[in-house]
Amino acid sequence: MKKRRLLSLLGVVVLATGLFAGCSSSNTTSTKTTETITVTDRNGEVEVPKNPERVVVLDYGSLDIMDDLGIEAIGVPKSNLPEYLSEYKNEKYTDIGGVKEFNFETINSIEPDLIIIEGRQAESYDELSKIAPTLYLGSTGSDYYNGLKDNAEILGKIFDKEKELADKFSSFDSRINTINEKVKSENLNALVSMVSDGSMSVYGSGSRYNLIFNELGFTPTDDSIQVSNHGQSISNEYLAEKNPGYLFVLDKGQITGSNAQPAKEIVENELVKTTDTYKNGNIVYLDTQAWYVGGAGFKALDKMLSDIENAL
Repeated sequence: MKKRRLLSLLGVVVLATGLFAGCSSSNTTSTKTTETITVTDRNGEVEVPKNPERVVVLDYGSLDIMDDLGIEAIGVPKSNLPEYLSEYKNEKYTDIGGVKEFNFETINSIEPDLIIIEGRQAESYDELSKIAPTLYLGSTGSDYYNGLKDNAEILGKIFDKEKELADKFSSFDSRINTINEKVKSENLNALVSMVSDGSMSVYGSGSRYNLIFNELGFTPTDDSIQVSNHGQSISNEYLAEKNPGYLFVLDKGQITGSNAQPAKEIVENELVKTTDTYKNGNIVYLDTQAWYVGGAGFKALDKMLSDIENAL
């Protein structure tokens, strides 16, 4: 009798232990369940984790936005990092190579929850998606400001930062409107030029520098410039003939590290010195890292607007 009672008691203990273990297992599983959100990137709808903690970012523009919002990344391409993002050279961030020649094995080894890319990695989208959900943001083409807003809105939804974004864009809108009003009131025109390896090219209103014309209100000095990723090649005679109200210059040599002649020595030659552009002090050298390397980000835009504000 005592033996039966003892066995029954043991059975109850075993059953209770099993139930407790089952509940514990269920609770553990539920805490590991990742909430997801569906957003629309440049490839269409994509399901990504909500508030991911391990993010690899190959797009400097997105990294810029995330940094400003206090969102951590675990891996970034450290070659050609803009100076204003130099904190990511720190060893606590894994170096995944370059924006074009990144290391798949390194990315896979750090087990990201989310990977963010831009146009230069687009061909690798499928392979990267095998490692983790991949978000395609990046380049905004000729519609820089609205593209930046779209990218930031997507990141804001993923990381619950929408309120911060509203405040941020309110400030940018105000600065842009102030510049636009001054430019329009004085009927200013401009030409955007890049100096690379001793030669000059110009970009018009359909280019990646369309912020100058579209949002900031400058009239293109030459509205016949062909739309091209590398711009339209020009001569000194062209600059003298067009005599732009403002000439905004980018020096590609600053970022390539080449020993090419500085842009100022090439642009400010004897012929160009005869123009009103030069005489009025309206040849303006832009922050090439912000305008060319950085992509659509907050620190980049702040520097871009500062360039124009200081020129006017």
